[in-house]
Amino acid sequence: MNGDRLELTDLPEIRDLLFRTQAIRLRAAGWSMYPTLWPGDRLTAELVGPAQLQVGDLLLIHHRGRVICHRLISMQATGGEPRLLTKGDGQNGCGDVTHADQVLGRIVAVGPRWPWARRIRWAGAPAMRFVHARERLMLRIAQGLQDLQGRRGYRWIIRTIFLPGFEFYFGVSEGQRWLQYQRIGNGKPPERLDDRRRFHFMAKLAGMWVGSVRLTPIREGYRIDDLYVRIRYRGVGVGSKLLALTATAASRSEPAVLLASVEAANTVALDVFTKAGFRQTPARDGHAVCLRRDLHGRAGGS
Repeated sequence: MNGDRLELTDLPEIRDLLFRTQAIRLRAAGWSMYPTLWPGDRLTAELVGPAQLQVGDLLLIHHRGRVICHRLISMQATGGEPRLLTKGDGQNGCGDVTHADQVLGRIVAVGPRWPWARRIRWAGAPAMRFVHARERLMLRIAQGLQDLQGRRGYRWIIRTIFLPGFEFYFGVSEGQRWLQYQRIGNGKPPERLDDRRRFHFMAKLAGMWVGSVRLTPIREGYRIDDLYVRIRYRGVGVGSKLLALTATAASRSEPAVLLASVEAANTVALDVFTKAGFRQTPARDGHAVCLRRDLHGRAGGS
């Protein structure tokens, strides 16, 4: 984790590291805590319980699919667990309501990336403008790359070049925590799915989380939950590889069936599942299309 810039990140792995080591180090991204924190500042987070929280603490929080660092500005007792109000130092408004189970840890140390810049009053504003300009430029580049994806042969070339650089990991659930992550070698999960637990497959590039999928046991076989690939890494085969790994794993269990549901409007995801061997079923889950793949005890294709 040292040196990782966290955006959409592997929340279970952060929890595991905190439970095992009691402390992790990571770098801040964004300006919501300016001027207290600048992008690139190195943060040390430690495990903390609800009873240990105090107003003024900097908390590492799971908020709407992202990991953020905000300040605890008030606490209210509401029955069994406290009601927390958190807010970035650089933000306006009243703050956000945070539940205790969203708190991953408490920031106990900050290492400034540019300590000399803190002594110059005007340095923050141009630095912020530079970062925002860079983000706009990166967005335009990403939009241009997305336009290229529609060209014939583009995806095949990109997958051939980039997919071997991704690393894939396999995690086994235990209660509400993910434990024992192992890197997958030779394209196969390291153990059988015969104990009816939840399983988690994760893709990383240069140590950074880029996508994941969760496999949940049900009576009919296994259900695919929360397949997600970060936008900038779509189109290079990460999602297809994750689906192939779930098929390989589920084919070792009985019944060897994979189920999934996809919003009908999400035609790109439907195409990915169809190419992975899934077929639509007559059942409906609200506005979602229900999908099924019978594996017949054989490993799924890539």
